[in-house]
Amino acid sequence: MSIFNRKKITDFLIYGFGQVINLASPLFVMPFIIFKCGEDGLGRVGVGFSFALILNGIIDYGSYINGVKEISINRENKQVLENRFKAIYFSKLLLVLLVFAFITLIIFTVPFFAKDKALFFLSLTIVIGQFINPQWFFQGVENFKWISTVNVISKTIYIAMVILFINQKADYIYANLFFGIGAIIGNSIGLIWLMNKYSFSLTGFSFDDATKIIKEEFSFSVSQFFLSMYQFFPIIMISYVGGDFMAGQFRIIDQIVTIFKTYLNMFFYFVYANICYELNLSVKKGIRVWKEYNGFNFILLFSIMSVFFIFSEYILGYFKIAKESIPQVAMYFRIGLLVPLLVSISQPLRQLMFAFNENRIYIRITIIATVLNFILLYVLTKNWGLKGAFLSIIVIEFIIIILYSKILKRHLSLKTVGINE
Repeated sequence: MSIFNRKKITDFLIYGFGQVINLASPLFVMPFIIFKCGEDGLGRVGVGFSFALILNGIIDYGSYINGVKEISINRENKQVLENRFKAIYFSKLLLVLLVFAFITLIIFTVPFFAKDKALFFLSLTIVIGQFINPQWFFQGVENFKWISTVNVISKTIYIAMVILFINQKADYIYANLFFGIGAIIGNSIGLIWLMNKYSFSLTGFSFDDATKIIKEEFSFSVSQFFLSMYQFFPIIMISYVGGDFMAGQFRIIDQIVTIFKTYLNMFFYFVYANICYELNLSVKKGIRVWKEYNGFNFILLFSIMSVFFIFSEYILGYFKIAKESIPQVAMYFRIGLLVPLLVSISQPLRQLMFAFNENRIYIRITIIATVLNFILLYVLTKNWGLKGAFLSIIVIEFIIIILYSKILKRHLSLKTVGINE
């Protein structure tokens, strides 16, 4: 069956609409935050936001990879769905409690965080929203309508609260709180609908099942935490090395680049369940579907990014940047566009790493890449500023692509496909 069948196109349009809201909401609020709080205020908001997203990598604990895969394969078995639903949510609750206890200590004792305690504590509402988030389940059963519904509700609340309640420079501390409130409300509505739809009970949660997930998923989830650090730590490092103003400039560029990275994550999860399903039936067919999805997506993404590259100065003008700074920031922006282009290659390879159960090697690659990125990021940012920050990320993406390709070579060979089919 072609990937371009009517249902797939409809699902993608519905899912894409919700993701457009995800992508557009920061673009609506960022110029407003810069106008009210300055580029340094935006830098602090970005640091708090990335801080929360790193913690989300712990809370998710593999639910968006192995959880989606299990839900996808067992989508017709209600008992299995309910058992996994309860076990995953209970394990996430235990992790939330542990993370909050540890992070409270960090915020009070580490000077970098202690100087802006209110911002970081209020940013933890984003983590609560992610704990509630049922989108991993919706992705497994490919219910894209409700994924989009949750996104629209949460981001509408976020935008409205920012516009209504951020009025002066010191109000930057509330931006992430409003994001978290929107996520909590939207995700709660989705969770309630899901439990009613599948008649899941509120009893029978097993501590043993939850701790079993934590034990079994530990090494893999450590790698997901390192992946979160790799993705979201740069702005924290830049703020530490270059100050809040440089972090603010990075946040502006990164937010535009994040349009593509968010889209790639959206596309990753949109096709991941189906790829796992097809590979489970036939490796040969699964590889063909994987190539069709990601080949078409690369061509589409490259075309759009070319437009952004050409008109970069006009795009940056929207963000209230000082006119004299735009040419230099545009240069950084063009360099930064290489990042999502490389991610559009590494993400499909990562899908196959998970689908072929190369989790152990994936974990090692992720940890090594993250540590190496920390070192390069610190050294290059200290010496070359924002240019160095983006170059360090580009170098690491090249390394990741090479390593993934080497590991997957045996799975992608015709000989192996013939054997496994």
